[in-house]
Amino acid sequence: MRFAGRTVLVLGAGGGIGAAACAALSREGARVVPADAPGSGAELIADLAEPGAAGAVVREAWERHGPLDALLHVAGLFPARRALESTEELFDRVMAVNTRSALLAATTLAGLCAGRPAAVVFTSSGGARRPRPGTTVYAASKAALEAVTRGLALELGPRGMRVNAVAPGFVDVGSDLNPVPAGYVEAVAASGPAGRVAAPGDIVPGLLWLCSDESAWVNGHVLAVDGGAGLGSPAAPSWLS
Repeated sequence: MRFAGRTVLVLGAGGGIGAAACAALSREGARVVPADAPGSGAELIADLAEPGAAGAVVREAWERHGPLDALLHVAGLFPARRALESTEELFDRVMAVNTRSALLAATTLAGLCAGRPAAVVFTSSGGARRPRPGTTVYAASKAALEAVTRGLALELGPRGMRVNAVAPGFVDVGSDLNPVPAGYVEAVAASGPAGRVAAPGDIVPGLLWLCSDESAWVNGHVLAVDGGAGLGSPAAPSWLS
């Protein structure tokens, strides 16, 4: 019961990783405040692409449930679009949801906490360092998010806040919002060291650890939770027989 008596706001609570994180937090005693996009059925509704939405949902959660002890940002867009076909509208929306909303949710929480300790955990991606064809905009948003993680950790640390991130490899969440062809999932699974892709439950332990007191001396860190995918592929070309 690591989170007994603590209140945690989860942005992106309706997605695969978000739902798994909410369930795990509840099992460990947390009061979970779920927030997600319109039509999700979450307690709090916010279109994180809209200016002001991220800060507003944090303030609403604070007003309804009292002081927040942790913020999990697991909301995100994963568009498949060639760089030459990317538009300003696509770039702006992906950056708004994946990066801007994380920054402003965290800074809004810092203002409300006014020195009260809190943990913030973002969800980055291995794509921040290893983009695949068709993920240029997405990879840019996650690389920017990792820079935000480090910058906020530096500035908010003296206020008693820790800001970290997890960087999953590919996670098969079966998303209707970000659908992925089955053939692609199979190809990624075959190329990785683990021989499979991640399920949401593989990512949750890292998220919860960074939220907990067990990681009290960890700040500004991006934790790879990728089954070793960042090491490369065992199927890569080799001169060994």
